[in-house]
Amino acid sequence: MKLPNMLTLIRIGISPLFILFFLINSTWSLIVCILLVGAIELTDFLDGQIARRYEQITDFGRLMDPFADSIARFTIFLCFLSAGLAPVWLIAIFFYRDVLVSVVRIFSMREGVVVSARRSGKTKAWVQALCIFLVLFVLLAEKVSLLPDALSRLPLETAFIFIAAVITAWSAVDYWASNRSVVINALNSRTSSRTS
Repeated sequence: MKLPNMLTLIRIGISPLFILFFLINSTWSLIVCILLVGAIELTDFLDGQIARRYEQITDFGRLMDPFADSIARFTIFLCFLSAGLAPVWLIAIFFYRDVLVSVVRIFSMREGVVVSARRSGKTKAWVQALCIFLVLFVLLAEKVSLLPDALSRLPLETAFIFIAAVITAWSAVDYWASNRSVVINALNSRTSSRTS
């Protein structure tokens, strides 16, 4: 078990802890949630850096790293949904995008094609992380009455989530547009093998 893979598993393990502290919904638990998100983003950054620098890239890491990212961030957005911070259709965009990219990767692997990370995916990850931090900081500010009245009447959390959802949708379209021919070829070859 290489260190990058251990960091990936830690990221998965943090996800249910976030649910627990978010549901407590107190000042101190929101602070813990912010620290947990910091740990998620830090381990996400470190596992890739360490794997590349020390040539510890493994098949396990290739598979589990994007899975851990999806689990961690989607867990957080589900918590935001449970708190009424965004409608379900908005949160669904995060789920649909990750499923689409997973399908693209699976079919690409069948064709022997490696789907490399795209700029849209990296942008999506940074925007989602920023959105999560901003939502948590707004919730904390509201909890301790630090948010000005003019701002407290605005749906800031929903606005942040909406922006992240738009970038996420753009990333989904970008991945599909760049890899649809590979998926279509994989589907056609599978259909041909069944009929032959």
